[in-house]
Amino acid sequence: MHKNTKLLPRTRAEIFRRWGLGAPVAGLAREYKVSRQTIYGTVKDARLGVFANRSSMNHRYRSVLYGLRKLERTEARTSKRLLDRERRARRYERSVPGELVHLDTKRLPLLRGEAALGPREYLFVAIDDHSRWLFADIFPDKTSYSAAIFLEETRRAVPFLITGIYSDNGSEYKGRSDHPVSLWCTENGASHAFTKVKHPWTNGKAERVIRTLMEEWHPKSRNLFQSRIMRRKHLLSYCDWYNQVRPHQSLDGKTPLERLEAYLESVNNALT
Repeated sequence: MHKNTKLLPRTRAEIFRRWGLGAPVAGLAREYKVSRQTIYGTVKDARLGVFANRSSMNHRYRSVLYGLRKLERTEARTSKRLLDRERRARRYERSVPGELVHLDTKRLPLLRGEAALGPREYLFVAIDDHSRWLFADIFPDKTSYSAAIFLEETRRAVPFLITGIYSDNGSEYKGRSDHPVSLWCTENGASHAFTKVKHPWTNGKAERVIRTLMEEWHPKSRNLFQSRIMRRKHLLSYCDWYNQVRPHQSLDGKTPLERLEAYLESVNNALT
C-alpha cells in the first residue's frame, strides 16, 4: 500500500455503501478530499468485490514492462531500416547499357476541364538499369499493342542496343506466344524477365522513376498543361532534361548521359 494513499480498504467499503444508498459522487469527493475520478474508480472496483489498495509496485512493474516492449518494437524498426539500407547498398546493377531496361505503366490524371467519365491516358516508361537513361511516352490505352509500339519507340530513341527488358505481369506485357511484346522481343533478340507474381515492387527502378515524373513533371499542386498535346510535349522535354542535365544520386551525382560517356570511355580504354 502506498504511504500517501487517502482511501483505506474500510473507507472504500464505506464509500461504496453510501454510493449505493444514493450519495452523490461530487459530495463524496468533497468529503473524502479526492477527485470524482477516484470515487468512480473506487465504485467500479467495489462492484467487482475489490476494496484493497493497488500496490504501487505493480504500476512500476507495468511501466517497466511497457517500456521494454516499446524498446523491442523500436529495435525491430531500426533493424528493418538497417537491413533495407544494407540491401540498397549491395543492390545489383547491370554493367552494360541496354542489358536490362525496366518497363512500367501508369494511368494519368484528368486535366482541368476534362469530364470525370472521359477516357484516361496512360504513361509508359522505360529506364535503363545501368545508365538510368529514361524514355517515356503517353498512349490512349495500355493494351499489348501500345506496349509493343512503345518498345519500338524506345528502341529507336535510346542510344544503345536493348538486349533485355523487365516488367510486371500486366496483360500489356505478358500473354501467349503471339503476344505483341513477345513478338517484339523475338524480332529484336531481346530477353524478357518478369517480376515475381504479386511482387510489383521488385520492379523498383521503374516505379521510382514514375514517382519522380509525377512529382517533377506532373505535380498535383500545379496545373501546367492546357491540353493533352502540351502535356506530351512537356514529357518529351522533361526526358531530355532528365537524361542530360539532372544529376542522379544513384549515379554519384552524374547524369545518365555522363554515365554512358564513362562506359564508352572504359570500353575504349579496354580495347586500346
